[in-house]
Amino acid sequence: MFWKMRMQAPSALDDLLASDSCTLEEVLDEENVVDELRSNRALLDFLTRGDILSEIITLVIEEPPDDLEESVRYKHPHVACNLFSLEQSSANALADSIVADESLLDKLWTFLDQDAPLNPLLASFFSRVLLSLLQRKAVVMMEYMSSRDGALRQLLGHIDTSAIMDLILGMVSACDSAPLRRDLVQWFRDAQLVRSLVDLVHPSVDEDKQRNAARALSELVRMCYDHLGRTSDVLQSDPLLDILEHDDTIQRLLNNILTESAETASPTIRGVHVLQSMLTLQQGLTDQSQVVASLTPWLSAFHRLLLEPPTSRPVVTTVGTIAVPVGPARLGIIQLLLLCLQSNVPEFMEEFIRLNIGPTLLDLFFQYMWNNFLHTQVEQLVVFAFTNKTATAGASSSSGTTSMSTMDSTGSQAEKANSIGLGLLSSYQLTEKLAQAGIDNDREQGAPGGRRRGYMGHIVSMCNTITSTMESDERVAAAVKDVCDEQENCLWKEWVDGGLATANERNNALLGGQQMMDDDPDEILMEPSSSTTDSIHQAFLNYQSEQLSTEFADSFGFDEEELGFAEPSVSAPYDEAAALDFDLVTAVQTSEEDQFKTCCEARIEQFGNIPSWDDNWSAVKTSASSSAMDEDLSNSNDDRQAGEAGASSSSPHTENSDETEAVSSHRQSPHTHVIEIKETPKVTDLDDSILMDDTGDNDDEGESIDEDAAGNFDFLTAGLMSKKSVEVSDIRADAEAAMKEFEEVTGMASS
Repeated sequence: MFWKMRMQAPSALDDLLASDSCTLEEVLDEENVVDELRSNRALLDFLTRGDILSEIITLVIEEPPDDLEESVRYKHPHVACNLFSLEQSSANALADSIVADESLLDKLWTFLDQDAPLNPLLASFFSRVLLSLLQRKAVVMMEYMSSRDGALRQLLGHIDTSAIMDLILGMVSACDSAPLRRDLVQWFRDAQLVRSLVDLVHPSVDEDKQRNAARALSELVRMCYDHLGRTSDVLQSDPLLDILEHDDTIQRLLNNILTESAETASPTIRGVHVLQSMLTLQQGLTDQSQVVASLTPWLSAFHRLLLEPPTSRPVVTTVGTIAVPVGPARLGIIQLLLLCLQSNVPEFMEEFIRLNIGPTLLDLFFQYMWNNFLHTQVEQLVVFAFTNKTATAGASSSSGTTSMSTMDSTGSQAEKANSIGLGLLSSYQLTEKLAQAGIDNDREQGAPGGRRRGYMGHIVSMCNTITSTMESDERVAAAVKDVCDEQENCLWKEWVDGGLATANERNNALLGGQQMMDDDPDEILMEPSSSTTDSIHQAFLNYQSEQLSTEFADSFGFDEEELGFAEPSVSAPYDEAAALDFDLVTAVQTSEEDQFKTCCEARIEQFGNIPSWDDNWSAVKTSASSSAMDEDLSNSNDDRQAGEAGASSSSPHTENSDETEAVSSHRQSPHTHVIEIKETPKVTDLDDSILMDDTGDNDDEGESIDEDAAGNFDFLTAGLMSKKSVEVSDIRADAEAAMKEFEEVTGMASS
């Protein structure tokens, strides 16, 4: 076949390319043109021609004619773009041909000269081709782009198109080596790329540009940390990351999103997301104190936004209409503040406490009882204030409150962090507010048609955090006691002993009333529950944990008394089986096999070739003369004697050449009666002595089994003829008798 000879099927492109009038459109119309480029040298030579490459670039950057159908309008640009996406040397050849001719690069770059907005589909084609060139010819492409005046400005002018934003990020990922990255960062610094992106996150800028600019900043931060993680043994810092996290960059961003008036919350949302990326990705790699220190002076502005959020539309929910929702801006600010707190920067914690931001967050918690996103963030704040390791280590205040005027600005982080929790207890009376919310919920939930408030799970968790901290921190316990002493009716004690205890009992109840499985399932199997008394279950557990050994067979299962009936026991261990001798005596085996084969061939027919009994019985009646039959049927006793005489004088059986047939001959009269037995007759009226006759007289080991079996068949035939009606069904009964006789003979021989 052709594949064995390494031959290829003829391609339609070969005939097309051989023509002098071949055009690019005709080639791109071929179904497998992209796959053909992998191995078709003629196609590669055609596509790398200067005029053809110019046509390809034209297809990528120019709008197709409007008179074409929409289904085929972008077919050729799409196929032309895919030619550069191959991971084969053919795509490298295309890239080599383009970068070798700067006029082709200039033509490709003219796509950015268009007014915004760009065609998003053509922008994606342009971005893919340019990224392909960057990945294959990074050095040449970096030299070309950096040499063009205003190249980055052109890209940023179309950043509202997502494909252009992806192109900017693709430049960073393509320049992964140290020399290229150094040149790239220098180009970005000279063109002030980071500053330009920050300026786009501004209320006066189109929202699409805001979104893509903020996303580009966040992705640049992520890519820098990824690069820093891969090269941490070589570089202690990333030059591009230093620009992104510089104080000037952060101050410029905060100024755009916090001081400028905006009709929407979009700039705040975008800018806060960029700051969150810096703090989240810094964990474990660099010090977060620089970014947090830059944010600290703006805490008052963030607090103001929490109290007076940007204008937003009412939100309709299943629990009613919320006129002033929490909104993504305030949620983002709360997440940002929590990240700053977790960095344990003392200056930030001091300002946080001074501005009473914690009580403001808790007020929002109780106000919006159905916003679980808000509840989660506030609960994390409370857990941090009471369980933070830094907060509980080394603090020495015993009054329950801490004076901000006397706190040293260079004091320990533990003292300042602990002050957040103590301040919430003493000044905000957090325990009483939590208890009041829990008691009110129980009352409303218990009323007809009542329902559980959405924040109750978080309230129970915060209360449990406080109670557990009271056991390990005397200052927290003293602060809670002071608050209770100031109240005429301490709700905290009532709630802890009542509703909280009930909630914990319900939440800690075992699923299904059973103890859940421990980490080690083998221990559960070896030590089952005391409530498990079923003997079958106990035996199954023991079986799973049992190791196979020599005592396994004896110990497995139940005693005969338990089962109620006798069962043969397995007394021999497994090791004894290996010592048994399974060698057979060849001579005895051969003799027995020959005798069994001879008997089977003589008496047993193939079931698929057995004719009906009616046909055989007709043959019997036809072959016997009527006078002889009348004489034989006159006396049943004489017939028995005649049968015995016939059995003693019967001739050996004969074998039919076409089928295996048992033939018996009866020589009582001058007429020979031949019976072809192809189905086993079932004799119901004969005496047992007829069937059992001559079965035990074969004591001579050398006597032929065929002659004895033939005698039995002749005797059976005489008996059948002496009975005028005989029921016949199968030869198996006679075969079983023959087998029994065979076993007796072979048993005697083997002994």
